[in-house]
Amino acid sequence: MWIGLLWILGCYGISIAVLHLLFGARKGRKKKPAKVLLVTKNNQNQIEWYIRSLFFFSGLKGYEVTATIYDEGSSDDTRQIIERLSHTHLLDLRYQMDFDAVDQFRSQHEGESVVVVHLSNREDLVKIPVG
Repeated sequence: MWIGLLWILGCYGISIAVLHLLFGARKGRKKKPAKVLLVTKNNQNQIEWYIRSLFFFSGLKGYEVTATIYDEGSSDDTRQIIERLSHTHLLDLRYQMDFDAVDQFRSQHEGESVVVVHLSNREDLVKIPVG
């Protein structure tokens, strides 16, 4: 009975050691942070959940995310919520939204993969890289 228990504990210990080696090797690699462009207007009820989910799940998966938020002139508390969250997360908030600001942002980051999400459009919400 004791021998069987020692075998189980030994196998468990070896599997933990192997997982630590694999994840330790992955952490040594330099990854480019994922860039997310969130376009919002009057989304005070959802914006905090979107941002917290984005950074929580990216941290859980082990990759870095930088988010740029374009506000199209919100008249509610969206800006205040984003400003408060920018103290704890990598957020870049831009207030003025030209009609071609998204295209300008994409052209500035041409060689990089940028996910553009309009928070008012439900079909765009599946593009948020949280999984």
